[in-house]
Amino acid sequence: MANRRDAEPSPLRAGVLHTGLSLLVFGGIAGALGAAVILMGDPSEAGPKQTLALFDTTNSAVPPLKTRLKTDIVTANQTLETPDYADETGSGDLPDLGPDLGIDAPDERAMAAVGPDAVVGEGDADTTGVRINGKLVKPGESYGEVTRVASLERAPIAGLTERLNGMTLPRISPEGRAPADAYARPFINTGNKPVVAVVVGGLGINATHTKSAIDELPPEVTLSFAPDATSLQLWINRARAAGHEVLIETPMEAYDYGRMKMHPLTLLASEDEARNKARLDRILSRSTGYFGLINSQGSKIGDDEAAMKPVLEAVSERGLAFIDDGGLNAANMKQLSGETRLRYVRADSAIDAKLSAEDISAEFMELESQALEHGAALGAGYAFPITIEMVKAWTASLDQKGIVLAPVSALAATASSAENPAEDSVRTGSLAQPPVNPHG
Repeated sequence: MANRRDAEPSPLRAGVLHTGLSLLVFGGIAGALGAAVILMGDPSEAGPKQTLALFDTTNSAVPPLKTRLKTDIVTANQTLETPDYADETGSGDLPDLGPDLGIDAPDERAMAAVGPDAVVGEGDADTTGVRINGKLVKPGESYGEVTRVASLERAPIAGLTERLNGMTLPRISPEGRAPADAYARPFINTGNKPVVAVVVGGLGINATHTKSAIDELPPEVTLSFAPDATSLQLWINRARAAGHEVLIETPMEAYDYGRMKMHPLTLLASEDEARNKARLDRILSRSTGYFGLINSQGSKIGDDEAAMKPVLEAVSERGLAFIDDGGLNAANMKQLSGETRLRYVRADSAIDAKLSAEDISAEFMELESQALEHGAALGAGYAFPITIEMVKAWTASLDQKGIVLAPVSALAATASSAENPAEDSVRTGSLAQPPVNPHG
């Protein structure tokens, strides 16, 4: 009789057995640790350290539906103890303003000594409140209200377009309203302070950089888009919804492109007037909602008065502005803009010609000096990550320097004639305040 052979153990059975034993061991360890925490832990350490009251529900004297940041002002600068939020109105006559968020909060006793008109915060000689991320929040206001963005009307605006040769092109409305006015961001400089403007270009090519410029830069910063950007109109709509006025970049012939390939719609010095105008129309038809154009390159055609003048005439006739990034012939452009009655302004500085923090900071200082000396200055740059970050930080500091950040359209001189050229001037504002974005 043959010997009987034992069967090999089942891999499935062994796996299930080992898994069960592992769960049993780790479950026992976890249970023991949990029991130790319950028996030996301090229950007071498990509760929240602070309570933040977002809306006032008890005191009718405080404006409703506003974010109320609360803190004990006297103890905030002395200890790190948790403030008591049971009393919604605080311990004194002043409302509590919030937990310590790294902002400059006024001392309650000092405020009581000097009265309600005390100076609070650097650079604010006649206002009270606290600064959060560089914005002054006054008593009764919320941070969201202070930073609310004024969105611009969605394009196209009725009456400002026409159909020509199968293309939709900008035009002056029958009532005389020009796209340069309708699509510009309203600006009011009631204090008649020096102003600076910045245009950040090259947008629509890199989605990440474009989104960053739209979302992170102040709405007063003007944005310019490449004409062949993917989803160009969607980007323009998004920029205007965030409060930015928009320019379209117009490729123009330079003396030397180096290794860079010329754009197929480049306006050429050697081309006849009809061909250049046809190319310009194709660029203008790519989108709507822009208040003007800005050159991309153009040193060669800018020196050729015969080639450049018809282009500027066409821009002027459509009620658009023209922004010179500083690369065109200054003397020719000043003369031609007067002869064609064109709204025109030239950039004083290419802020990121050298991509280093030191060089960009130096250009910012130069713009500040120009603004203080002449009343206005314009800088032009591209949507490099370092440019976006530095423009964001620099513009936040302008208010403390007595300089106002303005949209580029505010610097564009009004249309003029050759006999009476307009002086370099800054518009002091629109008749109406910009609309408020209800979504903040």
